[in-house]
Amino acid sequence: MNTPHLIAFSLLTVILITAAVTDWRYGKIYNWLTLPAVLLGFVFWLTAGLLGADRGIGASLFGFAAGLIPFGFLALRGWLGGGDAKLMAAVGAISASWEVVLSTAFYGMIVAMAMAVVLMIHHGVVKQTLHRILGAVLSTAARVKPDLENENHTVAFGAAVAVGGLLAGAEQLLGLVTPWAALSP
Repeated sequence: MNTPHLIAFSLLTVILITAAVTDWRYGKIYNWLTLPAVLLGFVFWLTAGLLGADRGIGASLFGFAAGLIPFGFLALRGWLGGGDAKLMAAVGAISASWEVVLSTAFYGMIVAMAMAVVLMIHHGVVKQTLHRILGAVLSTAARVKPDLENENHTVAFGAAVAVGGLLAGAEQLLGLVTPWAALSP
């Protein structure tokens, strides 16, 4: 087992679990968690690279960008919170792997969808939600802005990212092949 990757996975585990707890309890992923996590990832991989690890600061910076750019765009559009985007950037910086970012996003989205279904059932809004989705699709097709009321039933995406990140990190640690592994140089 590769020691730098094990250390990085351990750091990532602590960050993700903390983010999941704060997002679940308070609806926020705080800067006091994400910003030091990004810096920790950079410093860790700079040091590991200088000591001969198979990855270094370049991979950490690329992973950071792979997390921040797409999720930052989503946050700027108001489709998810800024803390979620910074958490994905931290996942990239700490894992030093765009593949882990992609896997985290993929698994996190699946978990978030499952959480959304549970929330819809719990709040008794399944039928209403399906009508709203149909209305939004039809409004988009007609090029009319849909009039959707916000009922504040939200998914703690940080918790979903935590599950996805733990799965993705374990996948990397165990050397499992992902569908996007063929995209690596």
